[in-house]
Amino acid sequence: MRAKTRSVLAAAGLAVAVGCSSGSHAKPSPPGVSSTAAAIANGQSIFQTGRDSDGSQIIAKPPALYPKCAACHRVDGSGGLHLPGGAVSADLRYKALVTEQKPPYTLALLERAISTGIDNTGQPLNPVMPRWRLSKRDLHDVAYYVLTKLK
Repeated sequence: MRAKTRSVLAAAGLAVAVGCSSGSHAKPSPPGVSSTAAAIANGQSIFQTGRDSDGSQIIAKPPALYPKCAACHRVDGSGGLHLPGGAVSADLRYKALVTEQKPPYTLALLERAISTGIDNTGQPLNPVMPRWRLSKRDLHDVAYYVLTKLK
């Protein structure tokens, strides 16, 4: 795991086990939060299909223009799609969210943006960004996937 990713996750309050092949040294996941591999798989499913790993459709209030993150932000997270009202979908790759942001997005800040529409500086996101209604597990997993897998 890259040092930058470890520092972002540490800043977000996540324990990260590095170099442990058996997993026996990893701290257990908090209640309602999946293991790392399961979290990534579930987050990827939510991001790319709009359904969690159990097959449940994610929803937003008010309803979203599209039922999945990748419809606006692209499968690779690069964004740049022109949306109604002149909005342009955000780039969700690590460089855009962490390296180029002041303050950088942490897991907690990204979870807040996804669920409440408040950005890393405390300002509202464009209203075209859905306010997703996700379980604690699903919210964690999709935010974790975005921060760690979208390069």
